Amino acid sequence: MLARLLNIISRGHIRLVRYYLVAQPIRPESPGTPPRAASAESTIQFCDRDAPEVQQFPRPAHVIAQRFAKGHRCLRSTHRSRFSGYIWLARDYYDEDEVRCRYRLADPASSVWDYDVYVAPEFRTGRTFARLWQHASQTLAQEGVQWSFSRISAFNAESLRAHARLGATPVSSVTFMQIGLVQLTITSRFPYIHIGFTASALPELTLLPPR
Repeated sequence: MLARLLNIISRGHIRLVRYYLVAQPIRPESPGTPPRAASAESTIQFCDRDAPEVQQFPRPAHVIAQRFAKGHRCLRSTHRSRFSGYIWLARDYYDEDEVRCRYRLADPASSVWDYDVYVAPEFRTGRTFARLWQHASQTLAQEGVQWSFSRISAFNAESLRAHARLGATPVSSVTFMQIGLVQLTITSRFPYIHIGFTASALPELTLLPPR
């Protein structure tokens, strides 16, 4: 309510954003087990920037190009040759795209950052999300990954419940207050408080896997 009130009163000049940072365990399958196929009519696989489905991605072309340029991987699903959803994965670090912040993985060999999980509206009542996550989890387990980190809006109760069902463990919380270019960041871990006055000033949070 406070976030909405500030946004309305300031006509968008003041933003209040709060996230929970969570880590989801990657559960390995039997050694040598290949990722399961989605179904006879569906496919799930990693794609590159030249894949035809990229033209259907619900993000600006320059944003998608930047993700591929940074080496991020896109696991996409299709149903009867129609794009149905994707998950993006990043190693080492991830720069927040809604506010100014860098999340760095303390152990990139055994951790990834997953973000922008998307399922096309006509497939949201089916099993597209479950199949995407299952395939991603199997693939990452074979690569030695044990944890997948992500951030969830504290205002999105449905997403919080969905991640909890996957076994997500909270590792931190972070709140951002933006007034024009000035950004105040308050986190539950180092650096705890950060104030940035320019678009290039951003805090960096190092994330450790849960004990």
